[in-house]
Amino acid sequence: MKHLHMLMAALTIVLFLYQSYLVLSADRRAPRVVKIATHIIYAVLILSGAVMLMQLMSANAPLQWVFAKIILLVAAISSSIKAFNAHATPAQRKTGILIATVAYLGIVILAFAKPANLF
Repeated sequence: MKHLHMLMAALTIVLFLYQSYLVLSADRRAPRVVKIATHIIYAVLILSGAVMLMQLMSANAPLQWVFAKIILLVAAISSSIKAFNAHATPAQRKTGILIATVAYLGIVILAFAKPANLF
């Protein structure tokens, strides 16, 4: 399950970078296939993360960093929605991409560090 989750996380970041490149460089939107793939990858990412969270909870592991990752994922998804919206202004697109980038960087840092006493 861990490998599936890591694969989906990597694909999420790659698709985010691709969509960001399209929006910032050519002011184009991603093809429909990319949007559908993004939704499927988010769903598998969340489901695999939930399964791993249940395994961690049964082992009584410290979970503060997991909840921080969930909050950052919600921030990344919501800012990506605004950034890739067809009716967003250029400033909204740049700000949304910046916020999502910071959130994804935070998620990756937390995934590698796994701090036991975050809060």
